[in-house]
Parts: sequence; C-alpha cells; structure tokens
Amino acid sequence: MNDLQTPPSNDLANSGAIVHREPLASFVEFAARAMGVRCSLETGVASLEFDHRDHAGWPKPYQTRVAVAGEAIAQLPRRVVSPSEGAAWLWHLATVERGALVARPAAQPESIHEFSRRLFDAYEVDGGQMHLAGCHLIEVPFVRVTTLVAGDPSQVEHRLFDAAGEGVAESLIEQLGLDEIRPLEGQNVALTRREIESLVERMGTAGEDFVAVTIVVAKRAEGAVQFDIGEQCARVTFDDWTRTLTAPAFHCAASGIATYHLAAIDDGRIVAAEGIVTCDESGARVLDCERVTCGVTGKHVDSQLVARCPVSGIEVLKEQMTECVACQQLVSRPVLSHGVCKACRELPRAKRSDTWVSGLASQFSAIGTYRSFRAGELHGLVRVMAKGWWRKLLIVTRVGETEPIAVSIREGFAGPWQHVPPSDWQSVLAKRDN
Repeated sequence: MNDLQTPPSNDLANSGAIVHREPLASFVEFAARAMGVRCSLETGVASLEFDHRDHAGWPKPYQTRVAVAGEAIAQLPRRVVSPSEGAAWLWHLATVERGALVARPAAQPESIHEFSRRLFDAYEVDGGQMHLAGCHLIEVPFVRVTTLVAGDPSQVEHRLFDAAGEGVAESLIEQLGLDEIRPLEGQNVALTRREIESLVERMGTAGEDFVAVTIVVAKRAEGAVQFDIGEQCARVTFDDWTRTLTAPAFHCAASGIATYHLAAIDDGRIVAAEGIVTCDESGARVLDCERVTCGVTGKHVDSQLVARCPVSGIEVLKEQMTECVACQQLVSRPVLSHGVCKACRELPRAKRSDTWVSGLASQFSAIGTYRSFRAGELHGLVRVMAKGWWRKLLIVTRVGETEPIAVSIREGFAGPWQHVPPSDWQSVLAKRDN
C-alpha cells in the first residue's frame, strides 16, 4: 500500500475513515484472484477471463479487457472497457458468488496450530506438560470499500470500517495488518451470505466511482494454556487477535510472581519456579514467601512446621516448644525456667476486686478462700494465680471469658505444679449455680 491520503470530499470522505491508495492494476489482480478469474496484464490493459464450465452460475460475458493504467485509460484501445466498466464486471461476479470479495490479513495465523507453538515455546514446566484447553477462533469482519480516485482512475482508494460502520483507526489497521490482505480463495468463513450482504448494504454501493466491497476477516483466539504436573493443573487464559497474540504470564497466587517458568512444590501446588526454596529443617520444596525464620534455631523453615509462642510471640519450630508445667501451654524453650514459662513466673500482683479475679470469683466460690492474687493477660490468654497458705491455684482463660482452658495446682513450699483434669474442676473450683 502507498502512503495515507486525505479523503476526497464525498460521503465516504466525511466518514473519517483512513484512506489507503494502490494502483488499479494491483487491485484488479487481487479481485481476479479472489474470484478465481484468470488475469494477465500488458501495456496498461488487464485481460480477465473465467471458464463458464467451472462457474455455471456466472453470467456472460466470460471475458473482458479493462484499461487499468496509462494511455490505455486516456484513449481506450479497441475492445477495451473503461476502469469503471471493468470494476462493475468484477463486482457483479463477486455479488453472484459470495456477496462480496472476501479476504484476510496476509500475516494473520488462520488456525490454532499456527500460533500454538508460539505460546508453548514461551513456557518452561518442570516435570510436567502443557496443552491448550478450550481454544477457539472468533471471526471479526472489517469492511473495505474501494473506489476509483476522482481525476485519476488508474488509482483506487480503500477505506476500512468495522461492522458497525465506524472508521477503523490507523493504529488498529497497522496492528492487524488490515492494509496488507490476501484473498480467501475458496476458503469457508463463519459469516453467512446474508451477513456479508448486510455488511455491504450498510456501506452502500452507489456512485460512479464505486469499485468493490471486500470483507476482511480478522481472527481472535480465546482459550487457555493448561499446565499439568502430577495430579495438579493450572491455567492461564488468553483473548487476543491471532496476529498479535503473545503468551500470557502465569500469575502465582501464592507468591505474587508473574512467570513463564512453572514447577510444583512438595504439597503439589503449581507455583512460580523462581519462588521455590528448600526448607532448612525438612528439606522439602516450599515457597520462599511461606518460609519463616525459627526464633530459636535461626533456620529458614516451612511455615507449617512452626507455631507462635504464646509468651514471646515469636514463631519457632514446633519441636522447639515444650509445655509449661503451670499454665499447660506449649511455649518456646527459652522462655522456660524450671519448666515454668515467663508469663506464669512474672504475673503482676492483683487485687480481689480486679476484673480478672472478681470475674472468676463470681463463677467459682473456691476463689474466695485464697488470700492473695496475681493476674495478667498475654497474647489473648489470661492467667490468674490464687495463693493460699498451703496451695497455689492457676487458672487460664481466654480474654473475655471465664470458662477455664487449663487449671493447675501447687501444694507445699516446693511441690511441683500438677494439672487438674476437667473432670476434677468442680471439686477444685466449686463452680457456683447461676
């Protein structure tokens, strides 16, 4: 195609559509090929002919000679018709055969096979495979209206419109290659004849400069690339023109990484390979974003192997936790001294009237028999320690509740803490009847 031109001042010109020019001879060759008509060019004349045995429904004449350039247009040779007459002959055949000329962008992939390799080559799948899932092509028609250039019938002008009759932007023309098209010779399209005729009618074919309407069929591809590793699968979806389609990145939901390299971790999930690391404790393949540092060993480990110490608030390996002999909570070993956690050892003094003490006393009458109290809250747990002359009682509840989750007693001056099972809570606490 030649450089863009300013549209002439007619109805098409006022449409705002971008104009492309080319020699009439080139267009006649294109149209003849689209129709299966033999065409030869010599000294500005195009000789066109079809075999009526192959096209029984086509009308006479079976051949014509058209002036397409130079002196042949200025002074028609004998038995040579004008550009407008020749264009009318070709257009009449087009309307009889398919309703219009039909073409496609020259560099457009026409089948799934033509672009699938382009997609697959973008990805790397460790220990797995990939395939297309639910892919299909969608035809999108554009309408190219061709007219003779006023004052120079050796040239034609093309204007492109979408199916709604709006002019196509130059950027989209370049993106889809709509200015470089090839005939769809005998190829089927999803458009019905009636749909093609409707598009032609919308554009109109009146005017002495009219030459032809070409339906340019662009294609979109919708579908997904599926990745299979073991029993798990993951997908990326695409929806784009087949000419411009590129492989979409896989967005790993767990790590937030966009990647073209996929692999599975030990729990089976398919993730971004760049985010995979090894757990220092188990050796398992895990995501770096799901690995934490143990507050005791300093190892970088799978988050499934750790728990948060209810005293220090630090995440530590579960195997580095031990039950406090007093509150019965699993805590990190560094907060223990002689088996008792720091939270139990450093409980602040409390009064009988304090909320935590009075709340328990209202539920359990045994609380009132003790002389002094300590109480405190840490990381959602409340510890209340009641002290008598011989026995210490420790009750653990959740914040805002009075129902115990653990009860322990200690008797004598150096006796060990002993867990009280729930079956004995009534005898130790003497729960009031409300």
